[in-house]
Amino acid sequence: MKTSTAIDLFRPVALGVGIFAATSAIGAAQMNSNPCTQSATTYNSFDPEYNNVDAWQPTWDTGSYDRNHMILGTVGSFAAFRLTLTSTQGDTMTIDLKQGTVIRPTGLTPSSGQHVAVFGYWSNGTFIANRVVLHGS
Repeated sequence: MKTSTAIDLFRPVALGVGIFAATSAIGAAQMNSNPCTQSATTYNSFDPEYNNVDAWQPTWDTGSYDRNHMILGTVGSFAAFRLTLTSTQGDTMTIDLKQGTVIRPTGLTPSSGQHVAVFGYWSNGTFIANRVVLHGS
């Protein structure tokens, strides 16, 4: 019969405490109430405060934004209901615009090479835009 040592008893407790501390740290890092910064909202909910964002926010230039509901990038091409962006990492993504997608400032159209912030949500692997905010307009 094997006898348990103090290390055998302590190991599972230490592992549990380590996992708990890591998850708590990750959760705390994601908490912030400003809708233009990283958010504690869930992946499938859209913060209605995003509908009030009409101008480029300086914090976006430093990489502080809600990565669940926003995409920042440079316009590669723009056509009716379709926007192609290139991220800072060089990845290209096609974003679908829907009837009612708002583009700010009003009256302007995204142009190739322009920086944009796109607010929206994921649906079946596609990012759907609710609002597009142009930089430097």
